Amino acid sequence: MHIRSIIPPRLRSPRGALLAVAAATVVSLAAATGFFEPISLLITVGGAIGVVCATFPRTRLRSAWHHLIAAFDDGCDAEAVIATLKEYARINRVDGPPALERAAANAADPFLRSATLLALECDDPDEVEDALTGELRVRVADGEASRQVLVTLGKLFPAFGLIGTLIGLVLLLRHLDGNDFTAIGAGLGLAVTTTLYGAVLSNVVVLPLATKLQAHLARRTLLMRMTIEGLLLVHAKEYPTRVERALRAYVTGTVETVNDRPLPAERAA
Repeated sequence: MHIRSIIPPRLRSPRGALLAVAAATVVSLAAATGFFEPISLLITVGGAIGVVCATFPRTRLRSAWHHLIAAFDDGCDAEAVIATLKEYARINRVDGPPALERAAANAADPFLRSATLLALECDDPDEVEDALTGELRVRVADGEASRQVLVTLGKLFPAFGLIGTLIGLVLLLRHLDGNDFTAIGAGLGLAVTTTLYGAVLSNVVVLPLATKLQAHLARRTLLMRMTIEGLLLVHAKEYPTRVERALRAYVTGTVETVNDRPLPAERAA
């Protein structure tokens, strides 16, 4: 599977080029200091990536890359969500649903856009809440499945490092009864560098990326819950100031009751 078939064209950004330059720099430094071993790198990296590509479908790998890029962009802005939903409340009260639909079509956030259009299709508030909650669950599940790709990769790097170590030890033992010290050194080098590569790639690169992605998904889930609560209030034609006051509960940590109905944070508690 070619790597360009996994990464969508819109995600081949300057950030990706910067990561490629950083990787090339690390490889150059490793080669200059004697820590670069192509066979060890092939066993550790090639084996782990091969298993991941065989385990997960191409769509899941693309989704994982998309979520990872989004985690680095870190575009989660609660204030922007509050301001947008406040404006939506004003539009819905003054100009009606057609104007709100036109405004939602231009929303930059895909979840806000799809959730607003979904809310406009339903008349019953409970039906709106069920539809939006279902959309939230789908997106949360997709994010967690994408994180599992990184978690799996983080487990595979040490595993293939150990496999490379065993291969190196086998090569070393085969030449212990001879006088070919070069072969013994090559086997020992393979055994050590594969373990080193697996430990570094897992604990320094992949698992920190998985943790960063997890934090991003948690922030994103909070914003989606804010969006759902705000759209329920917009659907009920609440005043914009009341919408803003209700959504501030997510930012300040307080909980407010709107129309005798607790916010999602309170219902979950």
